This record gives sequence, C-alpha cells and structure tokens, in this order.
Amino acid sequence: MLPLSALTINTDGFAFNVTTGESYTLNGCAQLIVQRLKSGETQSQIVQSIAHEFNIAQNTIDRDVADFFQQLHTLGFAGVNS
Repeated sequence: MLPLSALTINTDGFAFNVTTGESYTLNGCAQLIVQRLKSGETQSQIVQSIAHEFNIAQNTIDRDVADFFQQLHTLGFAGVNS
C-alpha cells in the first residue's frame, strides 16, 4: 500500500504519484478529501465538514466519500479505511 503522501497535487487537480509515476485527475471535491486525509482527518470528520460547508445531507456525502475511499483503496493507497 502506498501512502497518500506519495501524491503531489497541483491546483488544477492533477495528481502525480511520485512512487509509481502514475497520474490522476481529481475534481475539486476529491482534492478537498485528499487534502483533509493528508492532514489527518478521519472519514467521519471529512463527511461532517463537507456536509456542513456545502449544506448537503450528510447521508449523501457519506455515500460519496465512502465510494471515493474505496477507489483510493483499490488504487493501493494506505490510510483510507473508515
């Protein structure tokens, strides 16, 4: 498993994995989630803050964030378990 710290992300959402050389494109929400993960927030904290910040139902955000966490896990990134 790769640490999220292996990702370098620019302001346009281009993410480069310095360990493997792979690149990804992140939308604004994905950038926010990765940034918060890198700062040590849990999945629950991320869901709560996004729901509050964007005034979206928490159960909607919970599903979307859980899906994104699964995608990160599938890509081999560590530290993205609920």
